[in-house]
Amino acid sequence: MAAVDGPMEQKKTEILRMSPDQAIRNDSDTEVQLFPTFGYPIAKDSLWRIQIQGRISQSAPASFGKRLMLRGLIRALHIPNDVAQGKLFQQRIRGFLAAPIAGARVQVELAGQQYVLRRKSKTSGLFNCKLDLTAKQLQGFRTYGLLPSKDSKEKESEFLQRWDDGLGQTSSPVFLAERTGVSVISDIDDTIKQTEVNSRRRMLQRTFAEPFASIDGMADAYQMWAEQGALFHYVSSSPWQIYDAVNQFLIDERFPLGSMHLKWFRLRDEIFKRWQILRRKSKGGIIRSLIRRLPERSFVLVGDSGERDPEIYAKLASKHPSQVTRICIRQIDANPLDTSRLNKIYRRYGMTVPIQVFTTAVQLGDLKSY
Repeated sequence: MAAVDGPMEQKKTEILRMSPDQAIRNDSDTEVQLFPTFGYPIAKDSLWRIQIQGRISQSAPASFGKRLMLRGLIRALHIPNDVAQGKLFQQRIRGFLAAPIAGARVQVELAGQQYVLRRKSKTSGLFNCKLDLTAKQLQGFRTYGLLPSKDSKEKESEFLQRWDDGLGQTSSPVFLAERTGVSVISDIDDTIKQTEVNSRRRMLQRTFAEPFASIDGMADAYQMWAEQGALFHYVSSSPWQIYDAVNQFLIDERFPLGSMHLKWFRLRDEIFKRWQILRRKSKGGIIRSLIRRLPERSFVLVGDSGERDPEIYAKLASKHPSQVTRICIRQIDANPLDTSRLNKIYRRYGMTVPIQVFTTAVQLGDLKSY
């Protein structure tokens, strides 16, 4: 149900992309999302492994349980009815209300070849699968290595313009990470986007009822790092159900695009009361998987002090001291990384990588400042 357009004749640095294959759609209500992902070389660089990830769903009347959930969310948000009926709120909850399609085999096209994914979609509608392509198949597509491509900025601009087509066929990039290079793993909430995670009500209001707002200067800092050759991976506890809004935020605020790694939230009783607890799970595991799959790349980890980013990152650095070269933590007043907390981290995990605490984006400096 999905495809990637990218003919082999296209010139060097073309970004490998994925898009829904309309030719095999049977139901106009069916929607396939392909999330931005990454690929990496294996088998002595003769093959590239692509991590396909996405969701298949369809529009359907909300079930009784979902209507109850929605009413509970509106109460928790303390928003007036006109806001609840407004376009922004309806767009943000759309992913929660969509009916997932389970047990479907999704077809994708990569580099001019079509593949039917071995794994069927889950009950959530999510699907993921690994596909191995030959290096020859990927000739002509942009890769991210030690040195930035001379025309990467121009290609990035063209890519941003073609990303949001808004109709039917939606495309999504595959970022090809060379064996060596620098990968930036960045949190989203309160690191590059204002969320106020330490206040449940404000977090929910900012997530569902307010326009997203970026942290001053972070897009410029990241763009500078991208120009210096960094590949970005956005790892966040934000729900996959609001992926469209998060992705559009990155585009609108001109952050460098990269692979996306969010979290699936199941609809169940008291979900929004337990939101903060659910958010804290699995981030470390996702980052650990990225580091293991890219064993010769260096990693810069960027997060904030609001939750447990400092502890998670320090633990990862202690396990992978040759790969994690820099840790940057944005200071959050509601839960600061003070001397006591910092010393506790160093005592437990060692000072493998000193933690840089910053309050403004300009303090980040160049990619390899530390």
